[in-house]
Amino acid sequence: MISCLFFTTIFIYLGVLLSVAYFTLMERKCLSSLGIRLGPDKISFAGFGQPISDGMKLFTKEFVPPSNSAKFVFFLIPCVSLLLCFLGWQIFPANMVSPSAGNDILFFLVVSSVNAHVAIMSGWCSSSKYASVGGVRGFAQVISYEICLSITLVAVMFFGGSMSFFLLSDSGWSAWWSFYCIPVAVLWVTICLAEANRAPFDLVEAESELVSGFNTEFSAGSFAGLFIAEYGMILLMCLVTVWSFFQNACVWTVLGSVWMFTKVGFFAFFFIWTRSTFPRFRYDQLMMAAWKSLLPFILGIYCVLFFVTKF
Repeated sequence: MISCLFFTTIFIYLGVLLSVAYFTLMERKCLSSLGIRLGPDKISFAGFGQPISDGMKLFTKEFVPPSNSAKFVFFLIPCVSLLLCFLGWQIFPANMVSPSAGNDILFFLVVSSVNAHVAIMSGWCSSSKYASVGGVRGFAQVISYEICLSITLVAVMFFGGSMSFFLLSDSGWSAWWSFYCIPVAVLWVTICLAEANRAPFDLVEAESELVSGFNTEFSAGSFAGLFIAEYGMILLMCLVTVWSFFQNACVWTVLGSVWMFTKVGFFAFFFIWTRSTFPRFRYDQLMMAAWKSLLPFILGIYCVLFFVTKF
């Protein structure tokens, strides 16, 4: 059993790395198509070798940290970011191999909360004004949307009667949940955009204001590590969205797995689509939306659901 779980975990990690590589290609292709441009199409057939060549280029470049940076933390941050990404994906083999280990919702909440500190520490250790502003934005931003994210998942556990994504989706509970409470699913996807630092909530990386935000001073392999971790968390958020709200087929079957990954691909495309469609929010607009719109609306919906299910 232990060897089976080990090899399954390694297989999942390799799948995550490969998925991240071609998710970036998918993003560049979609953004270029939506902007009426060609996009990457030179390397290999139709540009399918572009992610491999980009990875080779980044990991073979020289890594030069800033002279005034806290070098130990600066070297440590990309490793911590990758570690947290892979820890987050631990919920996948736990569900596929051992469904009885059912604390993965709480585990996901812990990992996502700690992952927000990567942007904060990256901005602090870089000793750069642009990175520092990005880190401060990340610190204030995480306080607002993390509350909404936690309340949503805690309510999912309460109404579903389980702390396991697998047990929720396999029981078919999320089928009536997504139909009965579509506004909560829409709010959850909005919160996921903020959690993943994606447009229109990518204020910690705002390239028009902060060059590249918290990761401005990172280059070569360290930048690649942060990049892989960020996109790996985006795919994880898509998977959690499907498991929590839109999964009603057993993932043990081939057809159920194909249908699940099709929905994950749709939400991944949605993340790309929002980036090319919506303008970036101002920072005060994000704070106002989180505290005065999202949080009261989510609490109001769950109060109504509680009384409906109770009486």
